[in-house]
Amino acid sequence: MQRAERALDAAADDGPEPEVIDSGTAYVGSGLDKSFTASGEKPYRLDITCDTDKVEELTLTLSRGKEEQAYAVGCGDREADQFNLPADKPFKARVDPDTHGTGLIAWRLHTVAPGDVDGCDDDIDGCED
Repeated sequence: MQRAERALDAAADDGPEPEVIDSGTAYVGSGLDKSFTASGEKPYRLDITCDTDKVEELTLTLSRGKEEQAYAVGCGDREADQFNLPADKPFKARVDPDTHGTGLIAWRLHTVAPGDVDGCDDDIDGCED
């Protein structure tokens, strides 16, 4: 748990202090299936990491309606993976259970100032380069 907390803290150190809206943990063997309302006017950033035995990465699927995007989340990384999501567009985060290892998934949902969004502003829709 301490390694996961450090990875989440390291991700938060990347810029101005974001406001934590929600956070939690889930066991790798149980997976994660969480819906977020994402209401308000500020964009959101989901920071997520995993700390496990025998599992190098998990697949995070972000979805909104019929749109979805899958991402690999490295377990044991020094910094949590970050995903940007626009305000006022509810979304869902899912990590399928992995029974091959033990450990946990840790996440934090933040609001950030519009000018502090780094990269693509909607990691579900995706962005053209």
